Amino acid sequence: MTMIPSIQRLNAIGLLASGLLLTSVSGVQASSEELDRLFGLGPAETFTLQSETLDRDFFIYVRKPGDYDETECDWPVVYILDGGVLFPMLAPYHFMLEIDELASPAVLVGISYGGLGFANGNYRSTDYTAPASDPEYYGGASAYQDFLANELIPRISRDYRVDHANSLVLGQSLGGQFTLYTALTRPELFAAYLSINPALHRNVDYFIDLQPKGREVRAPILITRGAEERPSFSEPLERWLTAWSAADSDALALTVKTLADQHHASSAPEAYRHAMQWWTPGGCENLSDDEPASGLP
Repeated sequence: MTMIPSIQRLNAIGLLASGLLLTSVSGVQASSEELDRLFGLGPAETFTLQSETLDRDFFIYVRKPGDYDETECDWPVVYILDGGVLFPMLAPYHFMLEIDELASPAVLVGISYGGLGFANGNYRSTDYTAPASDPEYYGGASAYQDFLANELIPRISRDYRVDHANSLVLGQSLGGQFTLYTALTRPELFAAYLSINPALHRNVDYFIDLQPKGREVRAPILITRGAEERPSFSEPLERWLTAWSAADSDALALTVKTLADQHHASSAPEAYRHAMQWWTPGGCENLSDDEPASGLP
């Protein structure tokens, strides 16, 4: 099965990023000391989650706030789809945003496939997508929701001090389709949603016809779109936004942000920066203000 070129490029970057995190050039496992030198990524931990729901392995990366071990409170938590690409990109960026007081400290959870393409276990084109008449491998988002709800979220809540009532899930491109789909169909799964350049080009009619499931409080979702997005992606999104506005539904607390000079695959950092200003989770009450976790003045 063939993936569209932009998705191939995105996965290629993820494969390289995963290699930088886990192995040396020769393929030998890097020591924890070597990984610790990439201090912007940490303190970070990793484990493999063998999914019974999907019968596949997922590689999970968790970055804790610098003051995590010195506190007893539960922290806000950010779940990052396409973690093989976006976790090594956004975890250090979150660290820098904290220094500038543009983001609250949070536990970051990256969910990685660990490889490129279907043959290497990367099923993002299935897991992140709603049904479509074509291609046949679309339509696995509901099962992926079950994996998150029944396996990953309980594991993170068991092993880490997180406050799921202060949770955000983010995805880009097909990952953005997934976060939009979940906000519409299982809005209780996360507290807030970030959809970066959602790729609706193959099933926008499904989204237009989809009847959203409401929750007691409208699901907050931020959709960011690059001003330089290619028409094959921007036009289907515009169709859905127009239809959503006409339907006058109150199921979502929808915010749409157009990002100047941004493109499809490279806008995640800018989108994340805006999301950290939009998303206002409760902080950690026991966090000390005596010394910043960054160690910088």
